[in-house]
Amino acid sequence: MSHVSARFSVSVPISHIVALAGDPTYLPCDISTTDERDSVHLVLWFREDLGTSVYSVDARDRDFGFAERWSDDTMFSNRAYFMPDKKPAELGVNYTREEDAGIYRCRVDFRTGQTRNSKVNLTVIGE
Repeated sequence: MSHVSARFSVSVPISHIVALAGDPTYLPCDISTTDERDSVHLVLWFREDLGTSVYSVDARDRDFGFAERWSDDTMFSNRAYFMPDKKPAELGVNYTREEDAGIYRCRVDFRTGQTRNSKVNLTVIGE
């Protein structure tokens, strides 16, 4: 009996954003769905080198307009805000800092649709 393992590589789209330190920056995340009966349940932002989420929008038990927003105090604190009405949606960060630079991953969980991931490589140019 032979054992065959298959590895599937899923390519995650990546966008590149350059921001000036002190200015706001906007990290895109596609939360759109083609099924009008589907809806966004959860949006999670991770920074690749940290391994934990740095921002979330939780609409699992409520309408997305009343979703609970959370921001990591050590990362963005009150500088971050989510703009779901932009196309694509964006995570805005005020007063961008040089230490905000890095690769971010946005994970979108839908009620019925497949989870979607995208990445943003944020470069911050110092003052």
